[in-house]
Amino acid sequence: MKILFLGDSITEGKPGVSYISMIQKNFKDIELINRGFGGDTVSSLYKRVCKMEDLDAFDHIVLFIGVNDVYGKLTTTYKILKTLTRQRWTKNPAVFNERYNKLVSLLKQKSPNIIIIPPLLIGEDINNKWNSELNKLINIVFDISKNRDIVYLDLVKTFKEYLINKPISNYLPVKITELLNDVKNLKDISLVDQKSQERGLYLTLDGVHINSVGALMISNAITSYLQDISSKLNND
Repeated sequence: MKILFLGDSITEGKPGVSYISMIQKNFKDIELINRGFGGDTVSSLYKRVCKMEDLDAFDHIVLFIGVNDVYGKLTTTYKILKTLTRQRWTKNPAVFNERYNKLVSLLKQKSPNIIIIPPLLIGEDINNKWNSELNKLINIVFDISKNRDIVYLDLVKTFKEYLINKPISNYLPVKITELLNDVKNLKDISLVDQKSQERGLYLTLDGVHINSVGALMISNAITSYLQDISSKLNND
């Protein structure tokens, strides 16, 4: 079995912890291909996917994208950077809906087995204004998956339930220099988790990119789904 992972830096695993590496430990006989790319938005990922000529070679495609369509607007510096890297965010939820649907349509032409993970967090304060904006996109992703009968792993619910009744840090990755330092210096899981703890965070390194706890939650959800599929195939 071959599985393709499409997404941004969370999927790429830089900065933070790779959930794909955790999944691989559970499936020695499954080939996992990581095509996460830092900074990708729905629009820029679509452009990348259009250039991929091997999509029909995969048994499953995991789509985990959307956070940068809000995260990219966090500061003026990020807006400039997103423009320079041609990873423009969608202007509003309606455009996001159109672009995400377009991306899903392209993928479904190549593989009937799509697994969707919605964008998760921008800061662990789930009531901040950025998460309120992100929730609009999460709802769109859920509706698309439901209307098109696509597997949807509700990790937003899992993450939010984990954060209930915990003292929440308002840390956000607003400084590009700190983000770059995290990418450069935090190459070990223990260092990622240590920095996460220093910032008062539980699931993420910086409010967006995941630490080992967040990575394990994502890994467990995907692993559980794949094990269910394998079990059904064996029973058949």
